[in-house]
Amino acid sequence: MIENLAYKDMRANLGRHHLLDTVDFLRLDATRKLDTDRKANLGQFFTPASVAYLLASLFECTSPAITLLDAGAGVGSLFSAYVANLCERDTPPEHIHIVAYEIDEMLLEYLQETLYLCKKACEQAKIQFTGEIVQKDFLADGVELLAGTLFAPASERPAFTCALLNPPYRKIQTSSIERKLLQRIGVETSNLYTAFLAIATQLLATDGELVAITPRSFCNGPYFKNFRKSFLETMSLHRLHVYDSRKQAFRDNDVLQENIILHAVKEREKPSTVVISSSSGPEDDFILMHEVEYTQVVHQEDPEAFIRVVQDDLSEHIVRKMSTFRSSLGELGLQVSTGA
Repeated sequence: MIENLAYKDMRANLGRHHLLDTVDFLRLDATRKLDTDRKANLGQFFTPASVAYLLASLFECTSPAITLLDAGAGVGSLFSAYVANLCERDTPPEHIHIVAYEIDEMLLEYLQETLYLCKKACEQAKIQFTGEIVQKDFLADGVELLAGTLFAPASERPAFTCALLNPPYRKIQTSSIERKLLQRIGVETSNLYTAFLAIATQLLATDGELVAITPRSFCNGPYFKNFRKSFLETMSLHRLHVYDSRKQAFRDNDVLQENIILHAVKEREKPSTVVISSSSGPEDDFILMHEVEYTQVVHQEDPEAFIRVVQDDLSEHIVRKMSTFRSSLGELGLQVSTGA
């Protein structure tokens, strides 16, 4: 697969602290070989090491046995970042099991290599490691798993402790197979990335954690209203992170996209606060942190279930002021125009 001498040296001298760099080498090699049209069709945008590391660091899970779902694993950048994070903890877990979904056959050899690297890193940290690659469409297989257990006892349903996602971005057409599949489990949404989030949420165990990087578009607007309502009923937001630049998160792929990183927990009780953080880009070590009341981010009485990303004190002040207004722009005879 890789004949590069530098990579062979990295692999031979692998330590858990170097796992991220080694897997990022695989990411760059795979990106170079990918067909552009196929990548666009599948919505593939691999996660750079700096982004993967931030996502992995958001998990709070302290279970001795962690079962992680990576839906659309690519070369394994995300789950390897979490494995590296777990290996470096003062009290690491006893066992890590990875379930990595990937439909692109070209990437399977890379995934196998990443699983091997993770196992070697875990051996050094005295952690039992197992992993499996599922070469299936996550949306179709997830629906089958959920539809087959709708009326089964809780003990018989799929239950991951953690889910880590960089889901594909592509619209779901009204008459598509994906739309019909999602209707079987009561999911109504217009994009693959929110479909992946919805399925992953249902596959989580109680108190399971979800960390994902997605477009920010689901936070408001009518297209994702049904998804937001369902998601916020099931999950509690604990952390939201945004990059100030739309070019930075996936700059290797020339993607211009306003992204958001979210950490949510499958729990009934909502936390009192949410941490909102921001940085200029993945390489920026300076992260601005702002803790706000949960009700400032998600208003209980809001019929649209908008998610308000309150990044600083000024934004929080504006949100509080805006919440006192009771009239819509339409009721005031005003219209908003965007674009030229």
